[in-house]
Amino acid sequence: MSLKSSFAIVLRALRSKRNITQRDFGDTSRTFLSKLEGGKSSLTLDKLDQLSQRLELSPLTVLTLTLSLDTGKSSAELIEQLRLEIENLDGDGGVPGLEELRRPS
Repeated sequence: MSLKSSFAIVLRALRSKRNITQRDFGDTSRTFLSKLEGGKSSLTLDKLDQLSQRLELSPLTVLTLTLSLDTGKSSAELIEQLRLEIENLDGDGGVPGLEELRRPS
C-alpha cells in the first residue's frame, strides 16, 4: 500500500469518527479533500497541520496512524522507534542548528 493510500484511509476514518463532513473543512476545498481521500493527491506540512487541527489531533498522531497502516507496525512500536531515534540524536550531541529546540525532559 502506498503512503498516499494509507493517509487516505486514515483521513476518511478520522473524519468519520469525528462525524466531520468535507464541508466542515471550510478552509480546504472539497475537491482537494476528495483527492486526498482517494489517494490521488499529497499534502504540504501546512495543510497537514490545518487538517489535524480540524480533526482535533496533532499532526504527529495523524502521521503515526498513517505510518502504522502503511508499515504494519503498531502505533506503540512507531512511538518507541521515534523515542529511541530522538534519544540517539540527543546522545550524539543533538542536531546542529536545532539546539534552541532542545528542552530538558
